[in-house]
Amino acid sequence: MKLQTGISIIIISIFLYSCKKNTDDLKNTYLPDITTSVVINIGSNTATAGGNISNDGGSAVTERGVIWSTGTSAPATIQSGTGTGSFTSNLTGLLPNTKYYVKAYATNAHGTAYGNTISFTTELTPPSIPGENDPIFLGNPTNAIASTSYPENYLKDNIFYKMAYNRNRGTSVWIAWHLQKEDIGSTSRQDDYRADPNLPIGWYQVQNSSYSGSGFDRGHNCPSGDRTSSIAANSSTFLMTNMVPQATTMNSGPWAGLEDFVRNNLVGTNNEAYIFMGNYGQGGYNSSNTLVNTIDGGNVTVPAKIWKVVVILPKGTNDLNRINSTTTVLTVNMPNDNRLYTSSGTSAWRNYLTTVNNLENEVNSYGIPLNLFQNVADSVRPALKAKLYH
Repeated sequence: MKLQTGISIIIISIFLYSCKKNTDDLKNTYLPDITTSVVINIGSNTATAGGNISNDGGSAVTERGVIWSTGTSAPATIQSGTGTGSFTSNLTGLLPNTKYYVKAYATNAHGTAYGNTISFTTELTPPSIPGENDPIFLGNPTNAIASTSYPENYLKDNIFYKMAYNRNRGTSVWIAWHLQKEDIGSTSRQDDYRADPNLPIGWYQVQNSSYSGSGFDRGHNCPSGDRTSSIAANSSTFLMTNMVPQATTMNSGPWAGLEDFVRNNLVGTNNEAYIFMGNYGQGGYNSSNTLVNTIDGGNVTVPAKIWKVVVILPKGTNDLNRINSTTTVLTVNMPNDNRLYTSSGTSAWRNYLTTVNNLENEVNSYGIPLNLFQNVADSVRPALKAKLYH
């Protein structure tokens, strides 16, 4: 690492001061007077740089342009005409989320003059626009981004569902999936709990044994029962990034009952659903009825509450256009408390029905920017968020 840092410093130094001797050793009147302009139109792969030549130094400017580098890469040059005045150059092929150094240059018969060095950072790669039946087709609930710069709101695609993952809590912020009859088949439950190998390098991977002895279940977000069309689909639900420390009586009782109700009663063979599940807060009661804040040596946070939002509509196309004020919305927000439930109380989820508005207000108070249905029409969204399922 020290060798690479040293090389970087050398390259940056060469870039910043290359050809500076032309300006130092010759009288300023012999070289053009040039300044580097502010970089504009910065995207993930492009930017616009340029400069201004106020004086040609007594000899015509035969070449002008900009030179740029990351500091660790060889400098690149793009020419932009001749003569004095302002000019711009379009930089292409840049890397997303990367810092660059740029300066303008001008050449006349006496040599090359360089302007001041300006640094800029390219944007993150823009997220792709989700298509119909994509888990976040109705909106990205926390505007999660697939960049390690956002470890508490990291957008992750597990193919059969998507999530915002929180590295610091060792659980998701939310997980989203689409459900229809085609997702239900005859594949048996795989039970292959395992660490998720596709987390960013260096992030802690929650293990299949991380919940052992904690008194909490490895509670599925996207249920195994919602992904039985293939072995790959079902197996994906046993990645530990799809788990949350869940009170045993809650998981086997009302939560299992809610999953079955959504799958069999609300979706069935004629409907489809967009489903979101998340958690927040800290501290749940385990099977010994003891309040626990973290498990796995502090690597996994036990949430205080777990929630689910389900949007139901008849199977079809143009889903966003078909969602209206009569669309079914089911929202629950339940304490992660083993003392409150029984394994046989599979309908107890009905005691915790609420509205999306109420859910968002409570989750937001914990510093999580939950905002559901962002892609739904403005004229429809308020009605959906105010719905209380009966």
